[in-house]
Amino acid sequence: MGMNAPVRELSPSEFAEEAGVSMGLSSYHFRELAKAGCIEVVETVQRRGATEHRYYPVKRALAWTREWEALGPMVRQTLAATALGGACEAIGNAIDQGMFEGLPDSIMAWDVMRVDMEGYEKGHGILERAVGELVALSDECAERVKGLPPEQVFLVSYLLSIFESPARPEKA
Repeated sequence: MGMNAPVRELSPSEFAEEAGVSMGLSSYHFRELAKAGCIEVVETVQRRGATEHRYYPVKRALAWTREWEALGPMVRQTLAATALGGACEAIGNAIDQGMFEGLPDSIMAWDVMRVDMEGYEKGHGILERAVGELVALSDECAERVKGLPPEQVFLVSYLLSIFESPARPEKA
């Protein structure tokens, strides 16, 4: 889900359908992302009396910290929730379709740990480097798969996150 995973053109209506959000909410967020310089209109299409704008990311998510901060907490929370929903759906679909273990050594890890600020910053750095390497790998693979037959090309998903976690509820 989203435009940076994989990089693709997307309209607010397509995003609304994929994410299960209203067209109004999707259009609003696309306008905010365009104003922040994160995405740009690459095509305008007339559809049934309406104008559909198709957008493309200008920058990878990793590179737009200032723009992300300028979006405001409501927009950031909605985008984070939408990304998580897409990730959960992708994981669930892979499990349901027997694809999660289709390749050797599939990984899923989740845990909670107690840290201080130094520990958080180290963990953040580890994930930031991993995302950078995955983005570079995506670019490398995009070139390599161009000449391959479709049956040799497939999607893989990854989900990395580090954040302050609420306390686990006490067991009864």
